[in-house]
Formats: sequence, structure tokens, C-alpha cells
Amino acid sequence: LEQLMMLCSAYWSLASSNRLLVVGAHPAAARLLWPERRELAAEVAPPHRLRAALARGVRGLVALDPLSDAAAPALAAALSLALCRLERVRREEPLAQPRVLLLSASAECPSASLRLTNAAFAAKKLEVAIDTVLLAPTADSISLQQLAHLSGGVYHRAEGSSKEGLGCFLLFSVLPDQHCRRLLAPPPQSRLETRAVCTLTKRHLDIGYTCSVCLAVFEKHSLRECAVCGTRFPLPKLAPGAKLKKKVAKAK
Repeated sequence: LEQLMMLCSAYWSLASSNRLLVVGAHPAAARLLWPERRELAAEVAPPHRLRAALARGVRGLVALDPLSDAAAPALAAALSLALCRLERVRREEPLAQPRVLLLSASAECPSASLRLTNAAFAAKKLEVAIDTVLLAPTADSISLQQLAHLSGGVYHRAEGSSKEGLGCFLLFSVLPDQHCRRLLAPPPQSRLETRAVCTLTKRHLDIGYTCSVCLAVFEKHSLRECAVCGTRFPLPKLAPGAKLKKKVAKAK
């Protein structure tokens, strides 16, 4: 929280017109933590007021009962809420250049990969760069890697000594806008994992089959309809003169 406060203070110090929006994610809900009033995004405020609001919001999220012990935070819901509000800000201020920082302290959740992928494509269309930082002491998050790559942001996994230097990474890699980043040396990125995750089996695939409507990925192509949106897949076309062979069960 202290390093996040440092980033927010530095962001506000860049320009008095900079506005800030903070959304918290929990397995049971995604809530707006800042601003406290009904605003799209808040302008410069005293640091103690922002600190108190964030601490109060985090305590409120922790007090919620998770849907299950293994439930993952609603990152996609929080990201969608942030993107909707940023688009409303852009409509009011066409010259605004919104961007998103996603901090995650949870392990990889394959069931949320489809929703995060859809959010990444939405951010790319809106030209909103998403920087992702993983704080969990686990392996790299494939979903967060792809989210940053598709939207034009940077991905970072803070572990060991890099956790102590997280504030430095936030100030020198996340704080600069897209124009300034072209003049700076980007931080080294780990190997990008581009494999998709099967919606049904949750396994990573080298070759998959995608629904053209909801972008769900499946391991097999023999499905007659999408398990997510219900879209019916066309049957394979037969060659001229060919007939379907019916299998007849033999009586024993």
C-alpha cells in the first residue's frame, strides 16, 4: 500500500489535471475504492485522504465472504469497470490518455483467462495500455502476461529482491506515459507464453479451436455448440456425392 501511495502521489504531481481511479477485486465482488464520491475519476486530493479511503476499502473487501476457498478475485470484473469509466472520461475529455495498472496478489486462475483475454482486446480497441504486476510467490501468470502484451503494457513479477525495488519499478516503468517510454529502456520481460487455455479442461494448448462469437478456446473440434455462449457450430461439409455412414450396433 505504501508503494502504491508513492505511485499515486507521483502521478498527481506530474500534472494538476491528472485524475485517479482505484478499483478493488475480491472473489465475491469488484468495488470502487477511489473516488469516494460519485465521480468518474478524482483529481488531486490530500495523501492522507486517499490512504484512508484505500485502507477502508481493502478492509471492506477482506471482510466479504468468498464464494469458495479456491475462488479467484474478480479481476475481469474490476478491469471492465475501470475500462467503462475510462471510456466515459474520454468522451468528456477527448484528449485524455487513460492507462491501467493491475496489481494481483493471487495465483493463476485458468477459469478467468477467457474473461481477461476479452478485456485485453477491449483495452486494445480503446487504446488503453495495461501494465500488470504479479505479487504472488508463484510462477509467471500467463493471463497477466498476455493481458499486458495485447494492450501494449509491461508485465512484472515481483519476487525476492525485486519486491523491495517494486517502488522503483512503478516510478520508472509504470509512471511514464507511452510517449516517454519510447525514449526509455524497457525492463527485461520474461519469455511470453502465448498458449491458450481450454475453457473446459483448463489445460494449456498448443493447438486449439476458438468460438468466433465469444472467443472461447476448446481442445477438441467435435463439439456441436459452444459451451460458453451456446453458438451452434456448422457441421463439416461433405464432398459431392459423399454420404454419411451410420454405425449399426451389432447384436451380441
